[in-house]
Amino acid sequence: MTVSRVDDRDIWDTFIDDSPSGLLFHKWDYLHLTAKHTESTLLPYAVYKGDEPVCVFPLFCKRMHGINAVFSPPPLTVIPHLGCVMSGGFEGLKQSKKESLLGMVVGEVREEIRDLSPNYLSITFVPEFNDVRHYLWDRCDARVRYTYTINLDRSLEELWNNLHYKLRNKLKKEAGAGLRLEKTSDITTLHRLLADRYQDPSLDIPPIRRDYLEDLVRAYPERIGVYYLYDAGDEVAGVVATQEYKRFMLWMGTPRLESAHAGNQYLQWLLIQRAKAEGYRTFENMGANNPDLVFFKSRFNPDLTMYFEIEKKDALGAVSEWAYLTFVKRLMMATGRV
Repeated sequence: MTVSRVDDRDIWDTFIDDSPSGLLFHKWDYLHLTAKHTESTLLPYAVYKGDEPVCVFPLFCKRMHGINAVFSPPPLTVIPHLGCVMSGGFEGLKQSKKESLLGMVVGEVREEIRDLSPNYLSITFVPEFNDVRHYLWDRCDARVRYTYTINLDRSLEELWNNLHYKLRNKLKKEAGAGLRLEKTSDITTLHRLLADRYQDPSLDIPPIRRDYLEDLVRAYPERIGVYYLYDAGDEVAGVVATQEYKRFMLWMGTPRLESAHAGNQYLQWLLIQRAKAEGYRTFENMGANNPDLVFFKSRFNPDLTMYFEIEKKDALGAVSEWAYLTFVKRLMMATGRV
């Protein structure tokens, strides 16, 4: 096994495209835009077995006041999953082969991370990556995180019947209310509503920066959508941003708007139908880690899917984590950079 940094977009993106667990967050331009807007250094590693890449692993390095931090993903990016992407054939291997290959991959990447001498390390993996034992053996802390997913291989009738009966009643009412759905690349209203929401000092992090979101939408106009739901009077009743690559992900949404309609519920149901019609097999709905959202989202009767976040920090790293999240949030709010 050998590890090296990749400097070719086509090689990287082809690997992501071929792997079932590769997400839009892993794509080359997405990673470079993230590095730019977080003012961090992107380290796009690949682990090879001979000439064949078996894993890619994007890491971000940032030095703050003499403290080294290594992230995947960096904070304040609204990236829920990143970490390593294993090759397309990995899941089909026997368990003994999986463990042998993964042990070698983790060992190679571990040496690269050690050379960076991080005081703080944080990696959040994709839901399909469940074996974090090597990181536990390296004395990392692991946290279980959750996301909601809906299997779209079922019929639309089955999906409908699976909804909570009170939700079905609301959706029937909204279906006759003259609401219309529009997809656009205009983030103006979405970002304004997100920024207004995060003025609440009790929330931990600010929303995604507007210039960052604009760059992402510009880079992936077919993969990132902004959906507005309008009522009969052309007032916005709901708005969300999605990522549409391998899975249909309900990525960022706004709180319930002042409206006579159940806009967020109806908007989500319309997007489930759209995702199924376009051939997606999985609909992912972020928000399962937020106790204020689970009552609403669980009424769609999704599956609760686990993923893992690992973390390791020394005394300086603990200070840097707190400082980064606290002071960067204040700076963004004070300067209007959200």
